[in-house]
Amino acid sequence: MENQNKIDVKKIIQEEGHIRKFDGVAPDGFILIHEKTLESLKDFEIWKEWKNDVISIQELNKTNFDNT
Repeated sequence: MENQNKIDVKKIIQEEGHIRKFDGVAPDGFILIHEKTLESLKDFEIWKEWKNDVISIQELNKTNFDNT
């Protein structure tokens, strides 16, 4: 019988990378974001995409963590 609760660590690292290491650091209801993510939201076009659910904070975070 195959284990249905199997965790794919490679998939988690590819999809979440550095973001995963911050799990449990922020209080419930809060998320930690990269400083560059916060700065990028000052750009009206990026802010507009975020506001209209075209891009998420998680996607912006992943981009910024991947570039550091």
